[in-house]
Amino acid sequence: MFRPDIHLCLVHNTATANITPALDPNFSPKEVILLYSKKQAYQADCLDTALKPSGIKVSHWIIQDIRDIEHIRDRLLELMIEKEHDNIALNASGGTRPMSIAACEVFTEFNKPIFYVHPETDYVAWINRREYPSFNVADKVKLPTFLQAHGAEVSSLGERSGVPKNLRQLTQELIQQSAKLSNALSAINWLAQKASSSLKSPYLTEKQQQWSDLTSLIQLFANENLLTYESNRLCFKDEAARFFINGGWLETYTYSLIYGLRTDIPKIQDVGRSIELSRDSTGKAVKNELDVAFLHNNHLYIIECKTKRFKDKQTVDISDFDTPGAEALYKLDTLKWLLGGVRTKVMLVSYQDLSRWDKQRAHDLDIKVCATQSLINLEGILKSWIS
Repeated sequence: MFRPDIHLCLVHNTATANITPALDPNFSPKEVILLYSKKQAYQADCLDTALKPSGIKVSHWIIQDIRDIEHIRDRLLELMIEKEHDNIALNASGGTRPMSIAACEVFTEFNKPIFYVHPETDYVAWINRREYPSFNVADKVKLPTFLQAHGAEVSSLGERSGVPKNLRQLTQELIQQSAKLSNALSAINWLAQKASSSLKSPYLTEKQQQWSDLTSLIQLFANENLLTYESNRLCFKDEAARFFINGGWLETYTYSLIYGLRTDIPKIQDVGRSIELSRDSTGKAVKNELDVAFLHNNHLYIIECKTKRFKDKQTVDISDFDTPGAEALYKLDTLKWLLGGVRTKVMLVSYQDLSRWDKQRAHDLDIKVCATQSLINLEGILKSWIS
């Protein structure tokens, strides 16, 4: 395999195609040169931060205007005169169209190789070196590096190990009994939410005390020592147990399925849950949490898990941003475009059904939805979604 010592990368909105070939152990260069304007300094700094831990030298080559082909060409000519005798290749996957046109022209003039990373197949194809074979970029990038390259600072990666067998069995039982326990689960979610400060729920009403489905659900959690029932109140073992009962169990269930799929789908290169991150492109940090996220073939997949009830509002107009479920859907759509764009896929996993407006909204935003009875087949749905 031909292996350049230097990659010239064109900085723009997406970072994936710039970092994946550079971090492929069989193709990684000694140096990466970033071509960008001052307005793209934030994206360039994110790439710099993501690449340097791998021992790659990162250099910066600044242009004044990303739309001025002649100016970009002049700056690249200066670079190529300096690097004329070096083993340098152009990664033409990024940048604006003027940046890409100017760079391809200059590299062609200097008879330097040019490659392109296909956004869907993740294959490197040589544009002007037919004798060099195409190849699939190695799936070596991990979640922190991927997210960092896209401008997100990871403060916590959450749980990274497998889910204990008893909790896998418990979540599976909740899924299997979803039709029967749906209403009771909404009630216990509310009780757990109200216990956020004291780990003790409000007193159960007389109706709740006599509700057999709620009693069965409480017993399921009590059997795993996640809570106790004392004086008509739920007492949660700790904050982790309260979070689990307050909907975290669906996140656990989804994460455990993906974690287990790594054997059948080896291109799943990393998986995490409850990932806390922040982006600071404007001087003010914006925090987000990814319920479940994983990388497959250098593509990011994000899953939001919800157990809350989404009631249908018959009179709500479809343009209304406050439609139940809209907040989760718009969060996913925003994260998609911040963290990889067209290469990123997003899914909403919901224990409760969505309104018809939210289903239409998900379809329009290209967000995969798995809800209610479909959760029984979530593993198969995930396999199909990934492939």
